[in-house]
Amino acid sequence: MKEGEMTKRLSASIFARTSCSCIGLAALAAGAGLGASTAQAQEQSASATDTDQLGGPNGETRPASSDPQTIVVTGSRLSQAGFDAPTPVTVLGAEQIDRQGASNVAQVLNDIPAFRPQSTPSTTAIFLNNIGASTADLRGLGANRTLVLIDNRRVVPATVAGSSFAPAGAVDLNLVPTSLIKRVEVVTGGASAAYGSDAVAGVVNLILDTDLEGIRASAQYGVADAGDDDEYVLSLAGGSQFAGGAGRIVAGVEYVNDKGTGDCYSRSWCAKSYNTVSNPARVGGQAGTIIMPNTRVALASVNGLIIGSPLRGTEFNPDGTTFQHDYGTYYNAGLFQSGGGDPRNAFYEGFAISSPSERINSFAHVEYDLSSAVTLFAEGSYGRATAHTIGAQRRDLANRTITRDNAFLPASVAAQMDALGIAAFPMGRIWNDIGPTLGSVKRETYRFVGGVEAQLGSGWSLDGYYQFGQTDYHQSSANNTINSHMNYALDAVIDPATGNAVCRAVLQGVAAAQGCQPLNPFGEGSPSAEAIDYVTGTSVQDTTLRQHVASLTLHGTPFTLPAGPVALATGVEFRRDSASGTADAISRALDFYTGPGSAIDGSMNVWEGFVELGAPIAPGLDLNGAVRLTDYSTSGSVTTWKLGGTWEATDWLRLRVTRSRDIRAPNVFELFGPPQSSFQSILDPRTEAQVLSSVLIGGNPDLLPEKANTWTAGIVFQPNVGTGNLKLSVDYFDIKLNGAVSTLGAQVIVDRCEAGAADLCTLVDRDAGGTITQVRNYNLNLNTLITRGFDVEAYYSVPLSAFSDGMGGNVSLRLLSTIVDDLITEDSSGTSVDRAGMNGSPVSQPSGVPRYIINGYLSYSNDPFAAQIQVRHISGGRYNTSLIGPDEDGYDPALPNSISDNSVGAWTYLNLNASYDVWRDGERNLQLFGVINNLFDKDPPVDLPSSFGPTNNVLYDVVGRTYKVGVRFKY
Repeated sequence: MKEGEMTKRLSASIFARTSCSCIGLAALAAGAGLGASTAQAQEQSASATDTDQLGGPNGETRPASSDPQTIVVTGSRLSQAGFDAPTPVTVLGAEQIDRQGASNVAQVLNDIPAFRPQSTPSTTAIFLNNIGASTADLRGLGANRTLVLIDNRRVVPATVAGSSFAPAGAVDLNLVPTSLIKRVEVVTGGASAAYGSDAVAGVVNLILDTDLEGIRASAQYGVADAGDDDEYVLSLAGGSQFAGGAGRIVAGVEYVNDKGTGDCYSRSWCAKSYNTVSNPARVGGQAGTIIMPNTRVALASVNGLIIGSPLRGTEFNPDGTTFQHDYGTYYNAGLFQSGGGDPRNAFYEGFAISSPSERINSFAHVEYDLSSAVTLFAEGSYGRATAHTIGAQRRDLANRTITRDNAFLPASVAAQMDALGIAAFPMGRIWNDIGPTLGSVKRETYRFVGGVEAQLGSGWSLDGYYQFGQTDYHQSSANNTINSHMNYALDAVIDPATGNAVCRAVLQGVAAAQGCQPLNPFGEGSPSAEAIDYVTGTSVQDTTLRQHVASLTLHGTPFTLPAGPVALATGVEFRRDSASGTADAISRALDFYTGPGSAIDGSMNVWEGFVELGAPIAPGLDLNGAVRLTDYSTSGSVTTWKLGGTWEATDWLRLRVTRSRDIRAPNVFELFGPPQSSFQSILDPRTEAQVLSSVLIGGNPDLLPEKANTWTAGIVFQPNVGTGNLKLSVDYFDIKLNGAVSTLGAQVIVDRCEAGAADLCTLVDRDAGGTITQVRNYNLNLNTLITRGFDVEAYYSVPLSAFSDGMGGNVSLRLLSTIVDDLITEDSSGTSVDRAGMNGSPVSQPSGVPRYIINGYLSYSNDPFAAQIQVRHISGGRYNTSLIGPDEDGYDPALPNSISDNSVGAWTYLNLNASYDVWRDGERNLQLFGVINNLFDKDPPVDLPSSFGPTNNVLYDVVGRTYKVGVRFKY
């Protein structure tokens, strides 16, 4: 039996026993929009019915499922039909991808409440690193702890280190054309013993339709109600047999061009410019931090602003005149003021709120039966993504010292300095006249797999494969200011020999300053073209990721117990991951305002061996166990294991439980990543004022593997409710990860240092005046990362004929929810922060997760028409769980962690999709479809300041109402 057919029969058999996904993360039925496609459903229906009529694994006969379009898989490497693994598993069918008009499978996965949408076009626009990549983040534990596979095989990583929300060494889900995805199997809970390292949070397994016959094609166009975010999608896939049916070939190609959106000021809600304003003096008896609208930078301006001395508040016009800075309606200290100042908040302008990108993906798979027992296969893929972004302009916030002898100093200010006896003053400048950085990314991924599947007889089979994958990543940032050149150019004096402005360092004969062009900082538009050319350059990073994988797995039935046969899977795998590259000399010296840093050069080898057993102990009772030994060239050997069981107490009640030890070793970027620089806003607990500080991120070769203890336990109900089909599942998860590899975040490092964590103080630099100048936010083995909660799924489906013989079609309702009790990070000092219920993503801190999310799908189908209403409800919560607001116990405005408003209400979005078959002939059809997302154009909450703007782009829709229309064709 071929693997694909075995999977279908096994899936059908398991569905007959479980009737519901193990944890309720994705859909199980086409009527709910989360099952397989119509053509697939027909095939699966027959398969399920045949298996049921043949009897269950314990010999009993079961009625055919009333929801035959569902597929549920084992989440195990065991291939013995009739065995149920207790590991939570669910399946996302191809139909929901089609329904939503998704150009990327991640868009649909991120609707599942257990996923945190950390890497999307709405969260990558502000960051140049990894723009255009889409990753999977289960449980909010990070995409690097979710293992992504294609047809059970590993995939070369595609992301690099940087400041983005996409961690380095993660798989880009853009790699496979969506037209070739048959389903996505999601395994949650610990899966390291079965699938290998990195599966701490779970596994996302992309199953491709390698049996495709005929042609599929689609074309669609999307646009936002605001008039931007145009998206064009073209897809083509086909498959055929050859050599009299002994061979099969499928191939697909997909093109996506997403034009992106305007910046923050293209949306009225964003233009309100809410942000945090420091209030260390507790003016008016208010909190230490106040969230206010119309915020502007208070420590700099586009014209140049004197920050200190008796001349504080003086701004400059390009003609040499001055005027008094308007500090607005509220300003006491720190980075921001409310009202007054420049026309726009410099931190919110320029970059798109949803990033543009263009990509093309292609994939081909061919297999050939050498005999009835041996099949050879090979597949290859190529993906290319390009993206461009407008980055930040240079912002020198109160950190420029202007001396009395500056060549460009207006005469009026010079006279005031002389009268007051001032030799120098601090100045802040936002360099809109130099302009923003212009970022560009190109990522190309190649992958080749070749292997064999062999039936050895007596129920034994063998499969093996070799994979080579490579990602070539190029990143450049033009118009990037050079720190040393800015220092030289701003320190301009009059050359006594010529009477012209000259760089002081040139007069002093400093070799590194040769070619310096003096820069006039007084008034917007004052820098000369020559000076701008001197202080800017292009930072460049080229990185190559390579992965070699060789794997061999044996499946079979070693013996039979009274309750049934024992299933065995054992195998060995070798993997080599490496990253190498180059960067320009200025980046390597960390001399750009923002830059990719030095080139990486590192590799590691991994050997793994595993054994997994499944045993039916008694009718309705199965046990499963697995053990895996993993040896890393960088950190030695680690053992993982899993033990679980399932018990079908009655034909309507099923229980399951697993306990596992899971591991993840640090990847090459976490170990060997070079330092990279960025600038972040930090609230200094010493002064209670906000500062803009340099933050370095980078690898740590002393990191050790993470170790997780995982519990999952679940219960499934499927009572008999007549003509309807009712299911309810509730599953508990508890993951405790010790020695978690992560960054604390610059804000947390500074806070913990001031609280007495001396080891973290070594990561914070301050100048002679005590101002924070740099924080090294390097990877560390944090003490503990804990998440606990529940997954809940409820589903009801009923034919309308049950209510009236004259009514046709089917209606279904599915509710999916993840309730998070804890998402705790505990650092080496023993201090913990629980980000469960934290709906914000504060600057310089990890984002949290809501207390719960509910996704509801109300679907109607009656050929040739189908429609679905999708409701996404996000619970209310806190902006920042490390702060205390007026509605919380313990609030006191005198506390340094007090905030004027720390709450956010519940938020609900409504999406609508529909399709109509204008022509159908069997499985051939021509279909029109349309999608409206955010039907009521609901704005996000505007008082949750983050790195992206005044809201949390991870959770809330920032684009607004969007439309998609298209056509699909099958033949």
